[in-house]
Amino acid sequence: MLRSFFNAVTGLDASRFWIDLTSDNIANVNTVGFKAQRPLFQDVISQVNIGLNVVTGTLKSTTFGAGVIVDSTQKIWTIGNFKQTGINTDLAIQGRGLFILKDPITGAFFYTRDGEFRLSRDGFMVNSGGFYLQGFRLNEKGEVVGTGLENIHVQQQLPPNPTGQVSFLQPTNLNAEAIPPTNPFNPLDTTTYNNKYTITIYDSLGNGYQADVYFKKVNNNEWRIFILADYNEDGKWDNLISPNYASGSESPNPGETYYFITLYFDPATGKIDESATQAANPGFQAVTLGDKRYFFLQLFDSNNTPVSFDGTVLTLDTSSGGQLGSAIEGLTTTQGMILMIGDEPASDTDTNLIQNSYVNQFAADFVITMEQNGYAKGDLIDVYVLSEDGSVVGVYSNGKSLPLYRVALAVFTDPEELTKKGANLYTSITTPTILLAGGAEKVRSGMLEMSNVDIAREFINLITAQRAYQANARVITTANTILDETVNLVR
Repeated sequence: MLRSFFNAVTGLDASRFWIDLTSDNIANVNTVGFKAQRPLFQDVISQVNIGLNVVTGTLKSTTFGAGVIVDSTQKIWTIGNFKQTGINTDLAIQGRGLFILKDPITGAFFYTRDGEFRLSRDGFMVNSGGFYLQGFRLNEKGEVVGTGLENIHVQQQLPPNPTGQVSFLQPTNLNAEAIPPTNPFNPLDTTTYNNKYTITIYDSLGNGYQADVYFKKVNNNEWRIFILADYNEDGKWDNLISPNYASGSESPNPGETYYFITLYFDPATGKIDESATQAANPGFQAVTLGDKRYFFLQLFDSNNTPVSFDGTVLTLDTSSGGQLGSAIEGLTTTQGMILMIGDEPASDTDTNLIQNSYVNQFAADFVITMEQNGYAKGDLIDVYVLSEDGSVVGVYSNGKSLPLYRVALAVFTDPEELTKKGANLYTSITTPTILLAGGAEKVRSGMLEMSNVDIAREFINLITAQRAYQANARVITTANTILDETVNLVR
């Protein structure tokens, strides 16, 4: 009979624990990223008697239970509902991943589903506790260049960037039906070239200078490109194509020389003919970067500087005290300027064509579109995070929108390895898989993941736990009554 007292006491303890856990779930019904928990109950056995029926050969057993214990708790990792907030730095994860945070004091890493982030005074993306959100650094093309996790930092002021790369943008087209001019190229005579495009380039101080790009058809599938700019503002045309990188020159008047590069096009596809263009231009280069091979023409560099149309060798110093040109990460190592003309997969072995030609030649109107990577100084206006891939983009007063970082996510094979630390944070003694946002693990910006607590289910659990507690209490009173009757037998 005494066993029933102790069994009922374990039932009271288990029910009380269940009520404690349920109350915690209900209390966090509005906690961002909160994951509800449930208790895992296990029965306890105190004694088992096993007997054998020798006639039938069957076993029979008598089991005496010792009540119940709470073995552990289990977090329920279903995704909560997403709530739109309209705040660009609020993030939610569509998937199993967790945001990675770093304690700025101890350097310890924490994990969370709470995406309430903001910019600190120093420009770091932090949570309410001041922990740094982790990500991978990006270049201006949005490609990952960082070798490991970094604190996501948004520059409050964007320093000027000198132009080091000029690139054609698709769908640039040179009209295959254009008539080749007969006279030598002269920037003052529109009959000596077929088309002109103007672009602004920047020096190291952020000063802008007009650069004019001229297109002249020579023969079928052959075009000459001249690039001129008076960046030292002495009133003279400056050849941005160094004589050492030019494929030739034209002289409309004595003492007046303009250097050009040459593009050859494949008559069957209209794309740039790689082998012919390479043979014609000393500055032709093909550089493999990641899974792509990039093709460009060197215009000038610090060892092969521009020259004025009258033959004066120039330095890279501009009229405003800055310098022209810069090195391009992954492509060049010296200060200069390049013209990007195409790319192709690194696995491509075809040397006749540039598969992804940035400029083509078709029998259609001229469409010239170009961009360059320079800009003036800019102050931060806004910051936002792209949905899906989690790219953090800074918007600046100079009109530039630069991808800066890409949010990193941690994925655990067994989420129960995570230990709660409070403040919506988890730690783990195991190393997670670190992924870029996107793919199966997507980031939703301007949203927060709410608690996954189901109030209706928790109320049912609360009632069930209450009734279980009452039932176990009744077992104790019943057993006590029986013991009273037993004692009264001797009266």
